[in-house]
Amino acid sequence: MYPQSSTDRTKLKLTESPRLRRAWASRTRRRLYTLLYGGLVAAGAAVLTAVDLVADLSGGRGLLLAVLGLTILVGGMFLVTQMNRATRMSLPYRLLDERQRTDRDTAFRISQQTMNVFLMVVFIAIAFITTFSPPDVVFPVWLAMPLLWVLVMLHISAPACYLAWTQPDEVLDEED
Repeated sequence: MYPQSSTDRTKLKLTESPRLRRAWASRTRRRLYTLLYGGLVAAGAAVLTAVDLVADLSGGRGLLLAVLGLTILVGGMFLVTQMNRATRMSLPYRLLDERQRTDRDTAFRISQQTMNVFLMVVFIAIAFITTFSPPDVVFPVWLAMPLLWVLVMLHISAPACYLAWTQPDEVLDEED
């Protein structure tokens, strides 16, 4: 597990920093951050829906939605990056011990299965709606971007969210 390159040493130093470990040691806190991330994803979907439904984006509404969307995107990116560091998802596989490798493999397996089920449900729902609905009913175009947003956010964050939710409280080293 000894890091050979300077990049590996930097990644390990960032991930194992006492400040980060203290901030994310509690399972309750990690679960709250995971729920906050889910709220940011839902808020991003709502903003994308509002952008598609509001025809006139000139003036204050367009700027407000753009700033709100950018804030949600930056906040979500920051939070998922911190979750990846806290759950050691950002470390290369070679720097993990046996337990961490097992946890990561389990997280990827559960996340893959979750994505498979979610994509199948979305595919079947859209196929059913477009195939068996009357000709005057069409798939709502305003739903496409929020749906893609949720799918991408679920795909990139599911392993870290799973680990943040299921890992027990960490025992921190005593500092003198």
